[in-house]
Amino acid sequence: ATKTFPISDTSNLLELHFDDGYFDDGTDLEVRMFELSHLFKTVFTAAVNMEAIHVGFPSHRPIGLPLETIFHHVRWSKLVAFGIQGWRLHADEIIGFAQRHRDRLRGLRLRDVIIREGSMWKTVLSFFHTEMQRLDWVSLRRIDYASHFDELWENAGIELPDDPPGGLSDSDDEDLDDAYWNEAEQQDEVDREIPDWDSVNMSDSDHVGSDDDERGRAAHEMDFPPLKSPDTPNSVPWCNCSARAFPLGVDDLGDDGISVDNRKWKMWEKWVLGRCPEHDPR
Repeated sequence: ATKTFPISDTSNLLELHFDDGYFDDGTDLEVRMFELSHLFKTVFTAAVNMEAIHVGFPSHRPIGLPLETIFHHVRWSKLVAFGIQGWRLHADEIIGFAQRHRDRLRGLRLRDVIIREGSMWKTVLSFFHTEMQRLDWVSLRRIDYASHFDELWENAGIELPDDPPGGLSDSDDEDLDDAYWNEAEQQDEVDREIPDWDSVNMSDSDHVGSDDDERGRAAHEMDFPPLKSPDTPNSVPWCNCSARAFPLGVDDLGDDGISVDNRKWKMWEKWVLGRCPEHDPR
């Protein structure tokens, strides 16, 4: 099943989430997405005014298609918020998309994104930290490495649960999800006005409840920070390196290329955004 919004050259908000399982004709989800690649190209090429996009797949069965099978190297000049969920990717695929939108992108979600063998998350994080000049909000919820992810799910047994196996589920506030998405829909229909940026936390982990279950509609909603936001940077106007609660350099992030636990991705979110105006100038 998918949730869609009408697409035209004036559309500016799109959320697509594809549920698990097979289509009515028995076609596997990944096979069908490949077959629909040409349709995605037509749609995304026509939707030139996109400001926010989210395309998600099941968290326990991430899709393995290349990112550009869906996005086709399209560059949206107005895109400020972008999210994907449930995807197996190489680092250069993520960086390539971010590079195309580096001058405007302010919110970025990589939820349940699994890095393939041969890539490392610190390569992606370093690019975000140093090159994404306007990035104010990031979600790295449940990112991992392919071998570790596959091992966890293999150990979870044949029956696939609704949520990730022990230690991986770490959810949003469902009320915040619904409140943001409902308001965004209403405002887009009325006058395309969206609330102030400061009404939503910049780091996805700032409002995480570790004991909550991420199920149903709230698990798939965009929950992006509002799109019309002030142009002020999120960094303080003086050096704050000594007060940081996270490492200074990318090599100090503890990325072992094997696995990513909750503690790591939460800290990495803060590191990506934690620029010092003196030592990490924008």
